[in-house]
Amino acid sequence: MSTQTATPCLPKLDPLKRVNYTYGMVLGVDEFKQAQTYFVAKGRSHNRLAHGYGTICGLQVQMVTSPDLEVQISCGVAINPLGQEIHVQQLMCARINDWLAANQAALQPIFGNPPFTLPVCVVLCYRECLTDTVPVPGEPCRTQQDAMEPSRIAESFQLKLCIDTEALSSPPFSPPASPPSGSLPSGLCYSPSQVEEETIRAFGVLLRRIEITDIAPSSVTEGQLEDLVRQLSPATATAVVSSPPTGNTPIRLYVDDAADFLRAAFLVWVTEVRPTLTSSAPNCGCCIPSEQCVLLAELKFTVGSGASGWQVVGGVTVDETRRPYLLETRLLQEYLLNGGSGTGAGGGAVAGSSVVAAGTFLIQGGGAAVASGPTFNNLTANSLGGGMYLLQWTGFPPYQQPAASPPSPNTYVVKGVAIAGAKTDPFIVQFVSFDSGGIRVAVVDAKGNDTPAGFMVEISEIRAA
Repeated sequence: MSTQTATPCLPKLDPLKRVNYTYGMVLGVDEFKQAQTYFVAKGRSHNRLAHGYGTICGLQVQMVTSPDLEVQISCGVAINPLGQEIHVQQLMCARINDWLAANQAALQPIFGNPPFTLPVCVVLCYRECLTDTVPVPGEPCRTQQDAMEPSRIAESFQLKLCIDTEALSSPPFSPPASPPSGSLPSGLCYSPSQVEEETIRAFGVLLRRIEITDIAPSSVTEGQLEDLVRQLSPATATAVVSSPPTGNTPIRLYVDDAADFLRAAFLVWVTEVRPTLTSSAPNCGCCIPSEQCVLLAELKFTVGSGASGWQVVGGVTVDETRRPYLLETRLLQEYLLNGGSGTGAGGGAVAGSSVVAAGTFLIQGGGAAVASGPTFNNLTANSLGGGMYLLQWTGFPPYQQPAASPPSPNTYVVKGVAIAGAKTDPFIVQFVSFDSGGIRVAVVDAKGNDTPAGFMVEISEIRAA
């Protein structure tokens, strides 16, 4: 009679379940793996969703030409798009000419024969290695190899040179002729996709356009600002219902609106836009992508033919502008405490002065003043007769008539100089009054009976704290 040991089917490990230990429970491999899976997943999820991904310390990339041409990466730590920590504990290097020689057969069908410029990326990837083999009990009649199993999982890394598809898709490069997108010969890889990183940077550009002011109404509605955020992701751009302003013009938020408007914009980012950037499966918002690699740098160099095969001709350009990285909270705290939150625009929120309008005008027959060359903030000088001109502008910040009562938080200083004409009599540009629609000045000679060829004027606003 023979006996057979029954092995129960182990349920799939679930990172959202932790083991409920109770008296009498029989603990096996499945329970220990489930407990480990839960806590490992929590740490990685916190890294990824609460902080992001990228280099967090070290991992400097630099080229060395002696004794061989190689790219060196210093010790350091990064978090990849899966939230896994990648620790590099020693100086690493890659000899580019050796990489070209090893991959020449795979690169030639894509790029043709040298010379050509090759854009590649230095990429750091996460790896796990089974280690520390120990004997384990089991069935009789096993081989010695079957009686040994690794007792540890070592977290490790892999450094790779990958083809930079982003650089190839823009001039002066052209997309690879073959193979088709998504497949590459053995030994080659594409640079990691950085959809979330690029979209976050685009959100940063949008936030830089925002100016908080207390002297003008908001230039957008709350809904328009929300739609500007939605437009950052192709997946949510279709939900845009308003007509938000386009281009790079400043977005002014009145100080009383700013907190509510920004809170609404960030809510759209968190609830609508970001789920489309981190999802790696349909209908699975906030899923962590499967990408295990992080971009460290982009390299560009010319490939030529030599006696020993392909090799680098000339220098190698190292570009780290697209590299994602994370700043520790302590540094961000110090940045904010030292004024990193920026300043408001115009108005009494911030004391200081700035030029708000300027231009040069030529006086024609009848006293009309015509701008000569460009003007700042669309400054105009409308003739009022008798050498009087009303200075007006339409740019930001707009003109506000300084009031005697109550005291106004701002006023203006007018600097002007007359342009001499055929006569050399002395002329002056004289401030007259702050009118409701602009600033009145007089451009006259000392006797009040002649006209200069024109005048130059600069208007500065002074703001109180």
